[in-house]
Amino acid sequence: MARDWQVADRRGGCLGNSARKTVDGCGRRVFAGAANQSCVYGNLFGLQLMNTLDYIILVVYFLMVCGVAAVFAGKQKSLKDYFLGDRNVPWYAAMFSGIATIVSATSFIGGPAVAFTGNLQFLQYRLALPIVLGIICGLILPTFFRQQIYSIYEYLERRFDVRVRLVASVLFLLLKSIYLAICIYAPALVLARMTGLPVIGIVLAVGVVTALYTMAGGIKAVIWTDTLQLGIFIGAIGFVLYLVCSRVEGGAPAVWQIAGEHGHLDFFNFSTSLKEPYTFLGGLLGGTVYTLSQFGVDQAEVQRYLTTKNIRQSNLAMITSMLAATVVGFALFFIGAALFAFYQAYPQKLGEGVGPNDIFPKFIIEELPHGIKGVLIAAILAAAMSTVSAVLNSMATVTLSDIWPRVSQHKPGVRAGRICTLAFGAMATVFACFGNHFGNILELSLMIGNLFGGSLVGTFLLGMLTRRVTARAALVAMICGFASALWLAFFTDVARMWYGFFSMLVVFAVGFAVSLLGPKSSTRAPAKN
Repeated sequence: MARDWQVADRRGGCLGNSARKTVDGCGRRVFAGAANQSCVYGNLFGLQLMNTLDYIILVVYFLMVCGVAAVFAGKQKSLKDYFLGDRNVPWYAAMFSGIATIVSATSFIGGPAVAFTGNLQFLQYRLALPIVLGIICGLILPTFFRQQIYSIYEYLERRFDVRVRLVASVLFLLLKSIYLAICIYAPALVLARMTGLPVIGIVLAVGVVTALYTMAGGIKAVIWTDTLQLGIFIGAIGFVLYLVCSRVEGGAPAVWQIAGEHGHLDFFNFSTSLKEPYTFLGGLLGGTVYTLSQFGVDQAEVQRYLTTKNIRQSNLAMITSMLAATVVGFALFFIGAALFAFYQAYPQKLGEGVGPNDIFPKFIIEELPHGIKGVLIAAILAAAMSTVSAVLNSMATVTLSDIWPRVSQHKPGVRAGRICTLAFGAMATVFACFGNHFGNILELSLMIGNLFGGSLVGTFLLGMLTRRVTARAALVAMICGFASALWLAFFTDVARMWYGFFSMLVVFAVGFAVSLLGPKSSTRAPAKN
């Protein structure tokens, strides 16, 4: 199957750099990348893309987001309130925010693109969900909650020492600095081609507005705007699924049959090859570490679950958000399979030189009425802004909790939190303005997540599951785990889903070896407050 799709052309910033039509083994017409026929400052299909009603809807969306944030602006009296919402956020709001954070605009566009050209095998990592929930709700969240911490990396200092905490914090900040720029640039690239607006203008609008409302309202503004934004793009997903199925003769059963006959609903791949990108074993083992790195040891995700009143509500929010995120993920992929069925039924509508990352935007622009079109574009913005706001707040939390005390003796306050949030927002927006140099955005985002995740998961589990491992051993193990992921990425053909799993194994092996062979030193049990 042809899968050499390009998310971004390194030279021009467009969503594709070739227009090679191919036919796969099932006889399907596929296009290996979009023709380099429209750059980021043009529109995608040469149509009148939006009218006044669509723009009014976008303005209303921005006003609603700013209005929700304004409710919480200036009301924070302490960093606990600014970063943790004074621990009185309802569990359902934390759940909605968790879903909104994990479902980014990249997945909103990329999920349908993958299913349109391939199948559902990417989602095999969701099979690790029961294992992940058991570890997070039974071990990780209770540990964090008992210690009343702002930054989850504070735990590493209490268990090991300040060096381990700082290395983990720096790794997190490096990861999220790159990720933030991608989260802003990727949807801007798509929206520019859908609306005809310049990429730079969309980047500035998303970056500036998100940074301002996150700065003003803190974690509560993030959580409640996430809740609003989640409602928008969940509604959009449901409407698109209904519309696509209704346009195919025979409805949903016909869509299911067409997609299934052409292999787009294939889920399991029982290959034992480490080079295959998506396999059952890779999803179960690699997916466990990958999902733990997303939900268990990522400040951006964990922080909203620490805002609830008690561990029971925290676990409830975590369980429901992960289950709901799984449903949303399958829905996004099914949109791609349904779009394949739609364009099989109406092949004349597909046209030439349309890459998979253009398929969902193409359907929105050509098949949706004005007004609904504006809502779908608002949904893409919502997916982007919900992720960006959460990451900004978490980066400020880590900076003031982990880095600030090492460089200043003055205790930071809410003003410092706002300045830090605004600074990271400005930095990410500037980086995103140079997004045409990122290369393949989807590959880059997957790469950085898998590079960092395994070593962090391994280090946290070393601290929580063992008493023998020393601080020196944990530090060496974390560095070796990260180095092993780099080696796998740049010097082997091992699939990305395995990077985190193998780097976690390296962390455990090195941690125990250095503790056993090195000089005896005291270890610290987790502090109790």
